[in-house]
Amino acid sequence: MLNASAIARLLRNWTAEPLRGLQVPEAGTINQTFLLKTPAGRYVLRAYRPVEREHVEREHHLVAYAQARGLPAPAPLPLLDGGTILERDGRFYALFPFISGRQVRREDLSASEIAAAGRFLALLHRTLRAYPLEMARQRTLTVGEHDRVTTLMALDRLEEIICLRKPLSESDEVILSHLRVRREWVKRADLGSAPGFSRLEQQIIHGDYQETNLFFSGSEVSGIIDWDQAYRAPYAWEVTRALHLMFQFEPAPSQQFLAAYREVLPLSLPDLEAAAVTYVAMRQCDLWAYTAIYLEQNDRVRRFFHAGPHISLEERWQRLYQSLRKAL
Repeated sequence: MLNASAIARLLRNWTAEPLRGLQVPEAGTINQTFLLKTPAGRYVLRAYRPVEREHVEREHHLVAYAQARGLPAPAPLPLLDGGTILERDGRFYALFPFISGRQVRREDLSASEIAAAGRFLALLHRTLRAYPLEMARQRTLTVGEHDRVTTLMALDRLEEIICLRKPLSESDEVILSHLRVRREWVKRADLGSAPGFSRLEQQIIHGDYQETNLFFSGSEVSGIIDWDQAYRAPYAWEVTRALHLMFQFEPAPSQQFLAAYREVLPLSLPDLEAAAVTYVAMRQCDLWAYTAIYLEQNDRVRRFFHAGPHISLEERWQRLYQSLRKAL
């Protein structure tokens, strides 16, 4: 973690203003973000996780594209010597303007804010449709038999590491219960993409659309940040991901979000199902949150795990799917 003196030195590459205040937001599990206060105003310093320079350049180009077309995406500020990317000791940094508006915790989202988030995502997708695909990062969006084997091996290792911790914390116990449910699903699941997924048209998507990256003014979205995970995918994929991360596929808020999305951009239930079934299979084999805690000592991720019976992601999706079939 950078200290205040190091951050003040970094800030001098953008402005001569002295650092008067420093805050580290609770949100954020990959890149480090710092809220800076100077006599002239407030800024956001992003310290990127170790990546290639091309990754940061790609993000800045996409943000400029989105901003030029009216999306409220804050663009990185220029350095005193030009450019927008600062490199120090093999790590990259960028400074952004502070966004006015408010952020809302997912449990506090009102019906109007949920609808605003749905409409805004559709607007974002419609705006980004023309972005050149060759400039977008490609990700593998399917899993197969090899992933089953490697996931089960990784689950073995994680359970071994956790059980060696003495005494186990309440959080450790919760995570162990999650891993056991995950293991049973991976052992029996029919992995692979859903029928119809390969025909879904791909485009650039934001890549991390959720409430932690949204700002609201009134009941409308006034800003969206953290574009560095953008990649190519069907837009139904990002809708599915948002429904999962923001609402855990809970039917009531998910239906509100989808209804607002469809006011701006069509999305059929078969297309959403194809994306969701594929997404669930991939996420069930994705152990990032667990490895972040126990192999990388990133305890910020523990907040994603809560006590109580663990319901598999597939079961959550099926509950939402059945409610959507009745509603439509």
